[in-house]
Amino acid sequence: MWDELENALAWYGSAPARWVQSAKKDMSAAAEWIWEVLQGDFNDDQTTAQVITGTVISMVPLVDQICDVRDVVANCHKINQDSSNKSVWLALGLTLIGLIPILGSLFKGCAKILFSYVRRGVLKGVVKTVDSDLWKATTPFVEAGIAKLNVHLASPAVRKVLALHKIDNAYKELAKAIRQLKGKVTTAAMLKAFDEIIAVLQDLAGLMDKWGSAALKTKAGQMLLAVKRVRDKAKAGLDSVTKPLQDWLGKLAERIDVEADHIYRGSPKTFNLHPLVRPTQEAELIAFRKEKPEWVSKSKFLSFPPLETAPKKAEWPDLNPVVEPGKRHPLKDAYKTFHDAEAVPFPPGTVLYRVLDPNSGDNSICWMTKEMFESLKSKADWRERLAVWRNWNSNGEYVTYTVPPGKPLNAWVGKAATQEMRNSDEVVEFTLKGGGEQVVLDPTHLDINYMSRRKPTGWGYGDATHKPDLTGVPLLISNWFK
Repeated sequence: MWDELENALAWYGSAPARWVQSAKKDMSAAAEWIWEVLQGDFNDDQTTAQVITGTVISMVPLVDQICDVRDVVANCHKINQDSSNKSVWLALGLTLIGLIPILGSLFKGCAKILFSYVRRGVLKGVVKTVDSDLWKATTPFVEAGIAKLNVHLASPAVRKVLALHKIDNAYKELAKAIRQLKGKVTTAAMLKAFDEIIAVLQDLAGLMDKWGSAALKTKAGQMLLAVKRVRDKAKAGLDSVTKPLQDWLGKLAERIDVEADHIYRGSPKTFNLHPLVRPTQEAELIAFRKEKPEWVSKSKFLSFPPLETAPKKAEWPDLNPVVEPGKRHPLKDAYKTFHDAEAVPFPPGTVLYRVLDPNSGDNSICWMTKEMFESLKSKADWRERLAVWRNWNSNGEYVTYTVPPGKPLNAWVGKAATQEMRNSDEVVEFTLKGGGEQVVLDPTHLDINYMSRRKPTGWGYGDATHKPDLTGVPLLISNWFK
């Protein structure tokens, strides 16, 4: 037992020098080691959660339990500071639901990566609500957790485990497991998990009491009493967050569903993301000189001159935001794509359309109404009326976005400005007419849960004068840029 505990402790902190120098005989040093590990707070770089996921591939025994104890101790410390704060009870709930034995070892670690990111946001005071806005408040932390989860599931060791279990889409199975967990989340289940952690903590406190100094015995006893004080009032505290946690898990499962549709980094034998190569502007210019497509004009006349200044309206996207040198912003100079622009609030339920290629981000600035999309007769029609060069977008696919319940989606709507293609001497050689109605919005205002899967436009990925190499290109695989 001690050998396993020693190995587990080593995952969280180096052994005290006295322990090493005494040839592992100074048990007071071992007691201090246990104390220091249990006092560890949540790790900002998430290595703790990554270690936990190692239980999937038969890593060190007791590592998982010790981390659970650490998390509960840290939660209880916050609750004892202010037990009337629902947010700290929510953080404890996020710890305890990860201990309910429904996920299995494979997905327990995955879920705990997500839970720990959100819990950290709660404990740092960034997430301050447990009402209907909880999902929105936690979304940035969920996305950060998913990014870390993607890395974890893409690791060779985990992919081998997924292959062993014949799981070809880890996200799909994780979403299913989280829905099962949602159905099991009750105050009673969380209290049972809490009691099991307290039993482990009592064993560890017993070792500190047996081996430690008088001062350490006192501190270990106080820590155990602090956790038990929280347990005494835990029923009421957890009752207040059970329903919010259930609702949040439902939203999380929906978000994981989207990830299951969008990417396959968790698939054991599928990691072949070859990009479609768009032509450069220079290559496109050379191609136009050789054979001008029907949708390109050699006239330098601007049928729809671009706006000279960005329109402004409170609560609407800034079409020319101030950007620090060396940094980019998707809306920088966006006003230049408009001939005219009107501030339009799209009510919930409105469906917007976006034409894109395999490299495009689903969540970008350029959209159109359903009416505009359905009026397009061909790729050439789309390029000419919306003024889209091939080096910007190769086309081939589209997505839709449904404005979710709640507030309207504020966007700018107007005629697309005529676009110019200049050579290296800044001389205009070709133009795209424009004049079609476009919609420009702030992509950070989009909710991934209301984005459709990609569908083919039916216009193909090239045209008569441009035939891209599609070898190995994963068609209809969505990209949600973070």
